Amino acid sequence: MKKIFLFVLLFITATTYAQKDSIPSGVYSFNKAKPEKTATGERRLIVQGTSLDLASLNVHTSTLAPGLTNHPPVAYDDREELLVIKEGTLTVMLNDSIKNLEPGSVALMEAGVRQSFKNETNSPVTYFILTFKSRPGIDLQRGKTGGGSITRNWNALTVVKTDKGESRPMFIKPSAMFAKFDMHATALNPGFASHPPHTHRNEEIILMLKGKAESFIDGKKYAVEAGDIVFTASNATHNITNTGTEQCGYFAIQWSN
Repeated sequence: MKKIFLFVLLFITATTYAQKDSIPSGVYSFNKAKPEKTATGERRLIVQGTSLDLASLNVHTSTLAPGLTNHPPVAYDDREELLVIKEGTLTVMLNDSIKNLEPGSVALMEAGVRQSFKNETNSPVTYFILTFKSRPGIDLQRGKTGGGSITRNWNALTVVKTDKGESRPMFIKPSAMFAKFDMHATALNPGFASHPPHTHRNEEIILMLKGKAESFIDGKKYAVEAGDIVFTASNATHNITNTGTEQCGYFAIQWSN
């Protein structure tokens, strides 16, 4: 009886740990994600699950048809969302602020902010939504102290030239969900690597914007193209190299609790 109890206990413990970190390091393809029709256009779920620091991560794209709104203004109190425009120009409402965001532009939507998107153009608009729930939970006061929700228009960003290409700082700040939330854009010239293979404590997401690259993670090599998501787990050895004939570009996103 004791042996059976011990076996069950070990099984439950192993299952619990297996479920805790359900997103393995790797590349999650935009083109392989199944498109699903919605009332306002189309949706593709790219990756979802949990990780060492995240109780929940969901990354999907939405395509919004001309003249339509995704939904009436709504505020989420249990999550933080990152909006990245893939194609087209989107009108974004965050509380009383209204901005037109072009491709490459970003909005960090902290918990509690009322949000709604509208396509006021004559063509479909496609955007990424990255939804984060940290394991420690929400800290609304920290989010307010850190400046709250923000938008960054791609064409207004500062461009920093490097020996490998260029970079654009997006933000680095405390938020309602994280003690530190960091996002920047990198462009690599053909043949260049972001840096030698290395590790760090923070988990990381690479969102590929343009071009082709190769992601190296823990001894494995993955092809990456525009629209793909690269998830790197804590302390995984990794880097990314431009394998195309033109400049490639991506967002790098990290967080810490």
